[in-house]
Amino acid sequence: MTVDPYLNQLVQANAPYWGGEAEVVRRYLNSDRRSKEGDRVWLERQMYKEFWDGFVPPLEKKLVNYEKLEDDFSRKELLAAAELMYEELAHYCVFADVYEQIVGDASVPNPTLLKKSGQWPENVQLMQLREEHKAEYGDIGFRAHAFTEGGYCTLYTEGMKLRGRGGIDDMIADACAAVYEDEFDHMLLGISQVGSGLASEEWERLTRLTVEQMRYRIKMRNAQFGYPVDAKTESALCAGDCEPIPFDFERAALA
Repeated sequence: MTVDPYLNQLVQANAPYWGGEAEVVRRYLNSDRRSKEGDRVWLERQMYKEFWDGFVPPLEKKLVNYEKLEDDFSRKELLAAAELMYEELAHYCVFADVYEQIVGDASVPNPTLLKKSGQWPENVQLMQLREEHKAEYGDIGFRAHAFTEGGYCTLYTEGMKLRGRGGIDDMIADACAAVYEDEFDHMLLGISQVGSGLASEEWERLTRLTVEQMRYRIKMRNAQFGYPVDAKTESALCAGDCEPIPFDFERAALA
């Protein structure tokens, strides 16, 4: 298939950072230092991301303001927000089910508690960076956020590789598979469309912003999983020193 050279350049610039994020998750899941408590922590943080970063924003922006339908936003936008909200809540639920198995008789934190216990500084920094890019660069900043949002589904891809180990690992694999099936084609389609109508200098700015955000994603994941890679290795991954993950242009075209 014919690929826009600017899109290809954007993808090639980010592919090593997808690989870096995958490497962080892979290191943790296969580490001798992995523990029940470590699993509890990263799952709680992922629950936070699915609920507070994923489920709540479309709820607050569209669904609670349903009376503004037809005036401030269209039926299509409201329907898309409702669909996104359903998917993100479903993703929260599958990870919460695994979390519940780990904590046993302890309670799954309610949203108010989760807002405090599930958040961590590196995730805050990533979200702040995205907001800064949107405030400074407008549409290009929004496109950069859209491009880096899924991180090429590396967490879910690596989590799915646990299947067959039994016990909690199979539950994690099943949860990751459920999210992957919802997210992957949507992510591919979003990535393939993110540069539509841009001039060459805008492509360059978009590439720079996405790479900066992906570097923060690596830091965010490393902290989420309790630093399975040391500071020196993290710096190397953030410099793009990792095996790139190839982008599936063929599947994106079908999506």
